[in-house]
Amino acid sequence: MRCAVWFTQLGFPDNYLEYPYTARSPVTNDKIVFQNEEMVENEIVKVLSQKSVKKFGIGQILYYEMPFFCNPREHIKKWVWDILEEYKLATTYNVPLGVDFDSISAYRLDCFGIIEQEINNVNKHKSDG
Repeated sequence: MRCAVWFTQLGFPDNYLEYPYTARSPVTNDKIVFQNEEMVENEIVKVLSQKSVKKFGIGQILYYEMPFFCNPREHIKKWVWDILEEYKLATTYNVPLGVDFDSISAYRLDCFGIIEQEINNVNKHKSDG
């Protein structure tokens, strides 16, 4: 979800890749023939295991490194797009999340908090130039 916020705020790359394809790992710099989604997911795990994730954050790291080895649009799950759309409706049109505070799921509140945090991170990144 974190990287989806970055891509929606800053744009998606135009890399339409179909299996099998060859791409360079941003972690090892090796050329890899990606045969399926599982191989891409394994590469994402490697990206997230880098020390730089602590410095830059999950969203920013995935935003800059996923385009090297996959089409990010294809690897962001449908539920992420659904929650981003819900966030947009709630914040743009003041659509309530529930009847009262007790009826709002903790999961939804956590997701909205993460979205808000990543939007702030993107804005800070843009202002840092």
